[in-house]
Amino acid sequence: MKFRNKVLIVNVLLLSAGLGLVGYLMIRKNFEIVQRTGLSRAVVENNLVQSSVEYDLLQVLNSSDYQEKTEQSRAWQIRRELEEIGGRVKGSMMMADTAFYIYFKGNYDYSSDGGESRIPVRLFYNMKAGEKNYLLCEEEDRNVIYVTSCSLIGEEYLHIISRSDISENYETLEEQIWYFRLVILLVLAAASVLMLLASRYLTRPLELLNRASSEIARGDYSQRVDVSSRDEVGQLAGQFNHMAQAVAGHIVQLNEMVQSREQFVADFTHEIKTPMTTIIGYADTMRSMELPRQEQILALNYIFSEGKRLEDLSGRLFELIYLKRAEIERLPVHTSDFIKQISEITEPMLARGELSVTTDVEEGIVYINRELFITVFVNIIDNARKASCPGGEIRILGHRTGTEGEGAYEFSVEDDGIGMNEEEVRRMCDEFYMADKSRSRKEGGAGIGMSLVALILSSHGAEWDVESEPGHGTKIRICIGEGEAE
Repeated sequence: MKFRNKVLIVNVLLLSAGLGLVGYLMIRKNFEIVQRTGLSRAVVENNLVQSSVEYDLLQVLNSSDYQEKTEQSRAWQIRRELEEIGGRVKGSMMMADTAFYIYFKGNYDYSSDGGESRIPVRLFYNMKAGEKNYLLCEEEDRNVIYVTSCSLIGEEYLHIISRSDISENYETLEEQIWYFRLVILLVLAAASVLMLLASRYLTRPLELLNRASSEIARGDYSQRVDVSSRDEVGQLAGQFNHMAQAVAGHIVQLNEMVQSREQFVADFTHEIKTPMTTIIGYADTMRSMELPRQEQILALNYIFSEGKRLEDLSGRLFELIYLKRAEIERLPVHTSDFIKQISEITEPMLARGELSVTTDVEEGIVYINRELFITVFVNIIDNARKASCPGGEIRILGHRTGTEGEGAYEFSVEDDGIGMNEEEVRRMCDEFYMADKSRSRKEGGAGIGMSLVALILSSHGAEWDVESEPGHGTKIRICIGEGEAE
């Protein structure tokens, strides 16, 4: 079942329960008011009959004629007088839906409708003078109310019982119930339509979220949800879009990573294929035929140089794997001593290329892994050597960029070589990428050096950038914080 239908059903049930309870309480209260009004009217009518009968009966009892009669004659006279009094009261009160009954000395003496046999005897037994009693009951599918009054006439008790038909009250109740049912059905029907429209409107963002998530599950990571509300649903949509954006970004990264790994394998295979082919070819030539001494030495030199190239390639790959998994130990290093050591290490390499190196380094202390940073500078200087012409110059500079202990230290390596374009700068840290492949291979390069440099600098939290322009050389800046290592 859809969520909107669940919302609709729950709302209809709650609305039905609420309207039913309110209607029940209102109808019940209204019926109680009508019943009290009917009871009050019945009591008033009983009082009128009581006062009229008492007045006429007292006149009879106080007359001299009555006093002179015997006991038996008095009883007969009272009976005749009560019939006459009852007839006069009945004619004067004009109560069509009310009947009354007169009991004197415990005897039934008059009935305005001849229905004495229906009177519940519990209405007037054990009553005291001045008391009133009433009773609601059903008679022949009619609802009636009996009101009984008791008064003392002389030394005898007079009971006046009035009977009022209140069936109209119950008929009104039935009409109200029927009308309420009709109204509540109409209200529920109208409310259901409105709530259905409202639930469709309110749950539409959820449907959009569901549809978008389904499309994302099918591989369409460009799906987004356009929800402008600021409520919880709008916040959920915003979080969904943020999540979808993150997922799309991760997918792009994963695809790039897969492509990078595939390219890495392809480049690695290509890089080892050439030296291995050379080694196998020269080894097979020396194995299968007799060569002059000079040609043997030449073949062995090729085998040795290509073997060293494979050794260098495997060593750099090992360093890449190691740096991605190991923790880096950082110790304080004096910048002037460090650059002096770099100059001594790279001097033989630069001398072969007829290049010179100049340094201008401000004294400072940086927290680095000395051996790894030597690898960084050796690779950068080696790339500068390969890009420079004989007689060129490579400059190594260093200076503080802030206060001592709180600022940073910046190294830079500059050359006046062939430079690089924007594409070459962007890809220079890709594994096995070489801007000038023929020149790099001739110089013994494998395209891993700058990847190793980027990884080492990242592990130290250093910032670095490259400025280069074809024909105008290259400048690489490295900025690392001074102070204690974390």
